[in-house]
Amino acid sequence: MTVKTRITLFIVGAGLVTSLLFSVVVFYELLEQPFKLLDTVLKEEAYRTTSMILKRQSTSESASLKTVDQAMYPYWIEIYEQGTNKMLYQSDLAKSAKLPPVNPGSRAIVSTIIPSKQIKPNQDRSRKLTFRVRTISIELDGRSFVVQIARTMDSLEDEIWELIFGIVAGLIFSSLALIAISRFLAGKILQPIGRMKDLAQDISEKNLGRRIPPGEGKDEFSELARTINRMLDRLQYSFMRQRDFLFDTSHELKTPLTTMRLAVDDLCTCDGKNLPPFVRDNLLRLNNQVLRMERLVKDLLNLSSLETLTGIDPKPVQITELLSSLAEEYKFLADAQNIKMDIRLSMRLFTLGDGEKLHRAFSNILDNAVKYNVDGGRIELTCDQSDTELTVIVANTGPGVTEAEIPRVFDQFYRVEKSRSIPNGGSGLGLTIVKRIVELHGGVVKFESQQGGWTRVTASLPRRGDTTLP
Repeated sequence: MTVKTRITLFIVGAGLVTSLLFSVVVFYELLEQPFKLLDTVLKEEAYRTTSMILKRQSTSESASLKTVDQAMYPYWIEIYEQGTNKMLYQSDLAKSAKLPPVNPGSRAIVSTIIPSKQIKPNQDRSRKLTFRVRTISIELDGRSFVVQIARTMDSLEDEIWELIFGIVAGLIFSSLALIAISRFLAGKILQPIGRMKDLAQDISEKNLGRRIPPGEGKDEFSELARTINRMLDRLQYSFMRQRDFLFDTSHELKTPLTTMRLAVDDLCTCDGKNLPPFVRDNLLRLNNQVLRMERLVKDLLNLSSLETLTGIDPKPVQITELLSSLAEEYKFLADAQNIKMDIRLSMRLFTLGDGEKLHRAFSNILDNAVKYNVDGGRIELTCDQSDTELTVIVANTGPGVTEAEIPRVFDQFYRVEKSRSIPNGGSGLGLTIVKRIVELHGGVVKFESQQGGWTRVTASLPRRGDTTLP
């Protein structure tokens, strides 16, 4: 799970919990208000009805309280005179639906079943109704009354459910909005990290001088950028020291080794006939080791100089002519081992690059193809081009390389067959130099091999501009 996703989930979770708690508080507050309003309405209605009943009694003693038209009256009402418990009035709804008594000053919610004839046309067809009941003590005209009044809660229940649905819908909508907003904000917060990641991926041993802009702020991201830059400073310093040490050491070894080789050659040439056989053999072995060390030092100097380069000065290079010349040079070594060379080159292929460096790269590839071959084997050299690139393929028979070792063949000083590399004079730098030269030309090199089968090295160079000459 990415950091952006974790931040989004954290913000959404915190926001959802906060919204839920706030919604619960608001729900209870909103739920309490309708009950308070209903209780107030019931109290006012109780006073109004009691006053109306007393007024009818005072104007006409013979008037019946039943003359009050309650056909559409929405209230359940019973009025008693306190002390005598004489019922002064009972609404039609109170006659058909019995509700339990409630103590004066109290309120309750009661459910009861009413007759089907009392169900109004616009009312829920269920016979079970829920009432809000209050019992109120009233003093009027020097008389005391007890009024138990109730009203159905159908509309209130509908309003409560609408409130619940509204809150749930609001929570869903706010959660979706919070997800979108938090993901956007998480992206904005992590944007500096993304830029640092992209810049850090572009920094390699070839451009260790690049740094991550820390910005002008003093936040954690700026401090992280400065820390990474300090780490890159230390890495660049160590890398430069290592490269300089390798270059200086190789350069210092070059002259003594040349002197030693010349001295051994003079001994073998001038006094070779007068030397004992074992001394002559030792001198020849010493000469071979000095030659091997000279080649190693030369490869180290070449690699060190290539590592310092960041680019080349491209010039037209006749690849067909370059490869043909190299093939003629290595044909003598191949004939000595009875190796057949199959050369298939397209006519007049050109590219833009450094001819000397390309000569060195393809020479290393052909040298390996001859050294790590078998008697009576084959070497195939092909070159062709497309609209976008020029491809050179060198394939040879031989023992091959295991699949586990293929990713390491371009590493410095790595030799697949240590036992064969020593007599062949291999230093483990040939393919490393090849890869560096091809990369300087903006190309890629690929190594493929099967044990006991073919080994194939493919170098692909991009075609830059018009690489065909008249």
